[in-house]
Amino acid sequence: MNILISAENLLLTLFGISIAVSGGYMTVYLRFFPQKKLFYALRRFFAGAAAGDKKGKGISSFSASAAALAGTLGTGNIAGVAAALTSGGSGAVFWMWCSAVLGMSLKYAEILLSVRFSKGREGGPMYYISKAFGNKKLSWVFAFGCIGASFGVGNLAQVNAAADSINSAFGLPQLITGGLIACGAGIVMMGGKKRIAAASARLVPLMGGIYLAGAALVILPRLHLLPELCMMIVSDAFTPRSAFGGIIGVVTSRAFRSGITRGVFTNEAGLGSAPIIHAASDEGNPVEEGLWGVAEVALDTLVMCTMTAAVILLTVGLNSGLDGAELTLAAFSDVFGKGAAGFLGIATLLFAFSSLLTWSWCGESALAYLDGGKKGLIVYRILFLSAAFFGGVIPVQTVLAVSDLLNFYMCLPNLLAILRLQKLVRVETDKFSHGTEIIYRN
Repeated sequence: MNILISAENLLLTLFGISIAVSGGYMTVYLRFFPQKKLFYALRRFFAGAAAGDKKGKGISSFSASAAALAGTLGTGNIAGVAAALTSGGSGAVFWMWCSAVLGMSLKYAEILLSVRFSKGREGGPMYYISKAFGNKKLSWVFAFGCIGASFGVGNLAQVNAAADSINSAFGLPQLITGGLIACGAGIVMMGGKKRIAAASARLVPLMGGIYLAGAALVILPRLHLLPELCMMIVSDAFTPRSAFGGIIGVVTSRAFRSGITRGVFTNEAGLGSAPIIHAASDEGNPVEEGLWGVAEVALDTLVMCTMTAAVILLTVGLNSGLDGAELTLAAFSDVFGKGAAGFLGIATLLFAFSSLLTWSWCGESALAYLDGGKKGLIVYRILFLSAAFFGGVIPVQTVLAVSDLLNFYMCLPNLLAILRLQKLVRVETDKFSHGTEIIYRN
């Protein structure tokens, strides 16, 4: 087990460095275009949320963005942030912010490429990876990693956290919670991508609003402490806990590793899941679609994760001896008392359910790319829903370690393809910046 933990820590460090370096390079290469368009992207997202899901044959860009965001708004926003703080200290928040800012460029680029090389309404890293390297070897690696990750980080980890939270709040057995999630997911999944997108367009504003309102009730009475908190976060970010000093000390510190990797775990920039979802949207302009991803990263990490971190650091702090969801629960209990368990239980359930739906979409798309056929799809759905059913009672420690490995299998070929196609990304970006219309779909 110690060997597994050591291997996971090494992998997470390499994972964080890969994301940070790739994101930093693409940010400079694109002349900070995604970051400059942040408020434009957020305005479009909130306008789409206000308009609601449009009924029609296709999937609107907002619905696709909501589905992609639903996949990221999972346990990482509640338990994951707490785990990052206890592992890396308050400085982990700073590195989560960095992962978000740099991740905007990666998510923008991967969605742009996905729409650019999509076939009909099917797309994703599998398609542009094969274009980038002229063969399907690395795209197969991505697809297999995506299918595996859909069971790990997209299913078992989500259901397990939700089942534990509901059990703590209401005493409902974990198996029953898993069964309810599996039944609900099965009903939505039978309706295909359109139904998943429609469900996400309703769930994301609801669950996001509920969670942010609850966090605001905790933070508002403590607003006067925010300047001091920000100073502590920044200063702690550059205090290596086990390193050789200097740059090496920073990148190998627990604050960096926890902040960057947990930031990726929540916003999934560079991982390759969001491009699969956005490929199905009605948007014909790759740049416009890519900018939806910028809003997703900001909302997930800069808003949701920061709110969770602020709630924890402004209340119980990091010396309580608690970790994960228990730490977040103790923080919310400072205001909500016994009602905090119910609040977090419902929030975690909604987050887990929406994330599971999105990852089922990703897994099925990867299976379709591998020519799984109708029989393969049926088998996948049976196994996926079975995993959800038993997810509440299956120990997930080893599953999470394996999930990190599978995420790396997805991320590595995706990053290599983005870097290989970087010129195309900038050409499309420059055309958009100069007012040239880019439409690739009929």
